[in-house]
Amino acid sequence: MRERVARSRQLIAKGYALAAVARVLQVTRQAIYRTPKPRTAPQRRPAGDPVDQAIVQVAQENPTDGYRMVWALTRRKLAQAVNRKRVLRVMREQKLIQRRGRPPRRRRPGVFRVTRPAQLWHMDMTSIWVAEHGWVYLTAIIDCCTREIVGFEVSLRCRASEAIAVIERAVAEQGILPGTLTLGTDNGSAFTARATRAVLSHLGVAHRRGGYRDPESQAFIESWFSKLKERLIWRMEFETLEQLRIELTAYVDRYHHRPHSGLDYRTPKEVRHTWDDAREQPLKLAA
Repeated sequence: MRERVARSRQLIAKGYALAAVARVLQVTRQAIYRTPKPRTAPQRRPAGDPVDQAIVQVAQENPTDGYRMVWALTRRKLAQAVNRKRVLRVMREQKLIQRRGRPPRRRRPGVFRVTRPAQLWHMDMTSIWVAEHGWVYLTAIIDCCTREIVGFEVSLRCRASEAIAVIERAVAEQGILPGTLTLGTDNGSAFTARATRAVLSHLGVAHRRGGYRDPESQAFIESWFSKLKERLIWRMEFETLEQLRIELTAYVDRYHHRPHSGLDYRTPKEVRHTWDDAREQPLKLAA
């Protein structure tokens, strides 16, 4: 089509009648008359509105988050309703959206339904590079109901004794009664060791092991480790073990007061307070 339009314009320039050229080459007169204009790249509009400025600021402070989380954080920061489509538009205009493909979710049988806090915990370990010692190991436990980190520890080794220490401290701090908690882990040697299983049996904690090469069985803690690395570990260089512990403690505290998409954009602390209030209400009525 483009070649015929160009040929038509050449013939018309030589003196041929426009109507005859258009009829013979089967080109519309509109195509011949039209003057092509070069395409220009879209211009970024400056974020002059206070709400738009807040959206840009939140998006820049949280570069690993999508527009839904930026919308939730902006709404909390301004303490007012913010349109989610407005957040998407502003982030698109300012080139703040990161596109990444997600693999299709695999359907797995045997779903554990969590109905209360301290019913199911997920526990796992990951390695972090520290200049002073090389690879060190972070062991953490997450409550699958409230998404709280109920226990974590950084150590130079990843033996059963380190895993046991984290379990015993978390059970003591949370006041777990025997027979009320299930601990989900993978099949790592620190979690399947005889000493670990003996401690869990003594505490009255059921042990639920995931499938081999199946990280989805520990989805909650795996997801938390993934966000931890994106937001903290991969963005910093740790010189000492003490520096890593300080940064992790601060991160966990911020995480507990950060909206979570799996909690309908409430924070883990808000969900915990909701359950505590619901538990105390019958006691007040009985009194």
